[in-house]
Amino acid sequence: MKGLTYIEYLFLDCISTERPIKEATLFYNLIGKRTVSTMLQCRQYDLEAYFTVMPGMKPTVLKKGLERLVSDGLVTSNDGEGYLLTEAGSEKKVVFFSDHARFSMQNQMEYSLVQGVLRRRMLFLIQILSEMLHNNKHYYPIEREAKEQIWMKRLLAQHSGDKASFAKSCGEEWRTYLSRLPERDAGLFALQFEGNDHLRKTTGQMAGLFSLEEAEVKILLHQNWLKLYRGLEKEPEKFPVLSSVMLMTVNENGLASASAETTMRYFMNGHSMNEIISMRGLKQSTIQDHFAEIALIYREFPTQQFLDKEKMQYLQQLMEHKVRVDFREIQKVFPGINFFESRLIQIRSEVAAKYG
Repeated sequence: MKGLTYIEYLFLDCISTERPIKEATLFYNLIGKRTVSTMLQCRQYDLEAYFTVMPGMKPTVLKKGLERLVSDGLVTSNDGEGYLLTEAGSEKKVVFFSDHARFSMQNQMEYSLVQGVLRRRMLFLIQILSEMLHNNKHYYPIEREAKEQIWMKRLLAQHSGDKASFAKSCGEEWRTYLSRLPERDAGLFALQFEGNDHLRKTTGQMAGLFSLEEAEVKILLHQNWLKLYRGLEKEPEKFPVLSSVMLMTVNENGLASASAETTMRYFMNGHSMNEIISMRGLKQSTIQDHFAEIALIYREFPTQQFLDKEKMQYLQQLMEHKVRVDFREIQKVFPGINFFESRLIQIRSEVAAKYG
């Protein structure tokens, strides 16, 4: 019998032995459908690492993959309730991922919208500083968009001191980060870099050099970029140059959708929900979804401005004990609670259960 493909192993990795997951739920998570319901389910199923990792996937790919897993006895399908991992599936998954890469970084959902531009800017900065150190003004920039070139000029203008020292500091930061990775991972990661007399490699070329599947190379690179962002969050003082790139990018773009970020800016500037509804010409449910998305993505959120004292006390108890609740449990305590308040309690209790 033909062995499972890499993507089928990834599907297998998304299914648990305890809580059945429906095909549609898994599909929307993998392609990154950006609705509050999908993102909340993503947190509830502990699938943040897989959010948006297969954005262009067709539904038939997942369907065929799940059918294969069922036929091999690796998962079971329970009459519309969803898929569960079998003991055989659990064992097969453990064996495969003991020496293959998987999506494991939980900050994937948090950075899903901004990581593309972050990666491009950091790689572009490497090229610019490398050419600058070698006094080469005649090179082909890897970033061709004019707005990104202007952005980089603005970043460099903020560091008005000795450019050679700035370039060397950036290089030291990369050495520090790469030294934290396994040797193979560090070697792969550095092959993305382009600079003076050095061309970057494609993922296909990397796969050939390291005798890996290209899919695995992409996963390894992806995970190690996310590890970098986590390191910059926790230790910005050790990575001042790279942290400045991330901070500027996140401050400009936000981590949530553009519309949700706009709604939150209005709110933080003192406008009430009703005022924002009027100013933006959107439905109340849409504005509430914006707040819910922000509450899902960010660790900090002004929950107390949306819930009364009694509901806040209830939520704080849940958060202290890291208890997850669904809407049925909330309605037992507060029979007249509205949908937005109930969802907000679910979301913040879920975030607290994960991150404290």
